[in-house]
Amino acid sequence: MIIDITRCNFQRGYVPRRKDTIFHPFFATCNAAFRREALEKAGGFDLACRTGEDIDMSIRVARAGYELWYEPSAKIRHLDRRTLGEMWRQWFGYGQARPYLYKKHTPGPRLRVYRLDLSNPVKDPLGVRCLLEMPFPIYGMIFLSSFHVFHAGLLASLAAALAGAEEAAVAALSLGLVAGGWYASLRFDWRRPLRSLALAGLRYGADLAFVLGALLAGLRRGVLHLEVTRSHRSRPKR
Repeated sequence: MIIDITRCNFQRGYVPRRKDTIFHPFFATCNAAFRREALEKAGGFDLACRTGEDIDMSIRVARAGYELWYEPSAKIRHLDRRTLGEMWRQWFGYGQARPYLYKKHTPGPRLRVYRLDLSNPVKDPLGVRCLLEMPFPIYGMIFLSSFHVFHAGLLASLAAALAGAEEAAVAALSLGLVAGGWYASLRFDWRRPLRSLALAGLRYGADLAFVLGALLAGLRRGVLHLEVTRSHRSRPKR
């Protein structure tokens, strides 16, 4: 099973370019081909990338003046992780690479707050919108999603309960549960409720590992980094 955290609504052809940091169309290097001259002009692969080298290379190739072409008929066989432990370690490692990439491709310390916006999947297949950008003493990236609101609501409810603020605790818990219900409802098939719950659990485990990996690695690098999770349904391709 491939968790669709980074799923994009690409159509066949040249993909749009973006200028805001790591939210740029990219192709996984397990199924991508680059011209040698493009790789050389971009400076080759960054050996400091533990993972995410495909994101970094796609950004630098595009900035070097080359176009990225998506060909949906190009397919490979991919060996997915077989156990939950392997899957969690894989996504934790993916998350660990993100603060380095964000810091590398962000021009100076600042705080940016993002959310998903799939209103125009043709022009913007990634569906990422920056809601706020402001000066900040360190590099900071916060992504708003139902996943994060769910956990923020639970933590706020616990803190309010410990402080004796019962009404605030109930309000925070209610907000968290609504966000958690929305998160669990993604691609939920009522004809197969048990299977849908199991898939939601797998997605939650991958999201949690991904976010924790990025958060912990970011703290070590002096970066506040709350990573993206898929928080609403993808729009159909046009």
